[in-house]
Amino acid sequence: MRRAFNLIELIFTIVIMAGIFAVIPKIIFATNKSDSFAMKQDAFFNAISLTNIASLLAWDEKNTDSMSILTTSDNHIPCDTTSFLRVGGFLGAHTRNCKENLNASVIVAEEGNDYLLYDDIDDFNGSSIDVDLNTTTKYRIYTDVRYLDDDIFTLDATGKKMTIALGGSQDDTSNIKKFKATVGYVGGRGKDKNISSFSYYSTNIGQITLNSEEW
Repeated sequence: MRRAFNLIELIFTIVIMAGIFAVIPKIIFATNKSDSFAMKQDAFFNAISLTNIASLLAWDEKNTDSMSILTTSDNHIPCDTTSFLRVGGFLGAHTRNCKENLNASVIVAEEGNDYLLYDDIDDFNGSSIDVDLNTTTKYRIYTDVRYLDDDIFTLDATGKKMTIALGGSQDDTSNIKKFKATVGYVGGRGKDKNISSFSYYSTNIGQITLNSEEW
């Protein structure tokens, strides 16, 4: 019965061990890369879901109590003062109109009813969501809501065809709001690195009314 390795066996053992130690770092690197990709996918999914939630909320907190098209301070797309309709509006009992003469609200985070934290798209402005793993923040989602300049440029002499140039953000109320969700990694020193962003444009067209009939 042998009690020791011969030289050939020792060489084979060294070669096998060297191969194992050469593969282990690659496995660790591949695992970390896979975890990073999964984390990025999770971040994108949550940012898109948050954007979808914002798209379902009212354009303004006043739309939670009124169906009216709200008046804005820039007045680029006004309502007719006689018919209380915009150009192109359909006549009918449930037509969206501006008879109530309500002004759009300035964008302030979490304004409005205390019992309902998120009752309109503005409530997302300036908020952030941290996603932690083992008490360490891995990524953060920032949300921002702003009014956009909605100045109109008419393209033909009849005025029947037009385009709206979505300019930069402004403090005055306009008919278009931009919701933006930005995803960023949170580094070891607390510095964030933005990965991507998702946007949704919400317009001041009043709330939907449904006609009902008794059975």
